[in-house]
Amino acid sequence: MLAHTRFPLVSVALATYNGTPHLRDFLASLEAQTWPNLEVVVSDDDSTDGTPDLLRSYRGPLRVRVVAAGERVGIARNFERAMAGCEGEFITLADQDDVWAPEKIADAVAALQAVAARRGPDTPALAFCDIELVDARLACLSKSLFHVTTKSPDAARLRDFLLSNHIPGCSMLLNRAAVERALPLPPQVVMHDWWLAMVAAAFGEIVHVARPHLKYRQHEGNAVGAAATGSCQAVRDPALAALSPGERRERGRCRQINGVAAQLQAFASRFGDELPPRAQADMAALSQGLASTAGALWFVANTHTGETFIRSLKMLRRLRLSVLRFGMEAGGRRTAGKLFRV
Repeated sequence: MLAHTRFPLVSVALATYNGTPHLRDFLASLEAQTWPNLEVVVSDDDSTDGTPDLLRSYRGPLRVRVVAAGERVGIARNFERAMAGCEGEFITLADQDDVWAPEKIADAVAALQAVAARRGPDTPALAFCDIELVDARLACLSKSLFHVTTKSPDAARLRDFLLSNHIPGCSMLLNRAAVERALPLPPQVVMHDWWLAMVAAAFGEIVHVARPHLKYRQHEGNAVGAAATGSCQAVRDPALAALSPGERRERGRCRQINGVAAQLQAFASRFGDELPPRAQADMAALSQGLASTAGALWFVANTHTGETFIRSLKMLRRLRLSVLRFGMEAGGRRTAGKLFRV
């Protein structure tokens, strides 16, 4: 009874795929958490190495439930299935190959409880910690993700997340209000954690826990990794391997920008007039950034874009072209400056 009153249930949404090499290390780090009331909710993306059987046979102190397995759905949908099966008041996302510090969950819960005390328990909220980058053997590569990338720990407004994400899912803890507002994920979502950050920034509050509470492995098996391009959202695509380096870069840029445009359109369509005034102003600022050079300069200068200044301006230019193509293909007459205005 004490655990359920003083320590609300925290659900660990674990998305797995061929995770047997590192799962035991990860589960051991969960067993060492100082937060006493946990469940592990697993969705498996059709592993071929016995990952679901390993988890079903787990007999340690954690409550582990496999809620989905046997169907390949990809990273975002796999996490969505795990989150949909979570019963906790708080939900944290987990990668199968990371190692968490004992205080990771407790410190993030404390941060969200402080938000609830200020703004009420129904305010969508997301807490994220810093991250230590390590190699496959857990040797340190960087004490802070934010020291070696263009991502910012100060990203908190919706406009900070419109061009790229700053917060890897493995560092996130969300309250139930944020998860319920964000789900279901739209088909156009680029990445689940990016969408979650946008929703929390738009409708509630994002807080940063400065300590590096997890070791984030960088290795050849990463589906998403910080080492590849300096972006935690750089999904590796085997289909690009046959192209020349120049063609590969151009194809990757086009795919990235088209994905951003589709995700933004889905966000505007889903939430529209529901957005609070500050979030509406951020969407309007992006529209101005697409409509004019002056608007683009203002947007980049006043936003944590997650990219360098020059790259952000280039992304806005490419995004404008992608938006215009989208409007023509849809048979509409929207201009780039109006498409995301809500």
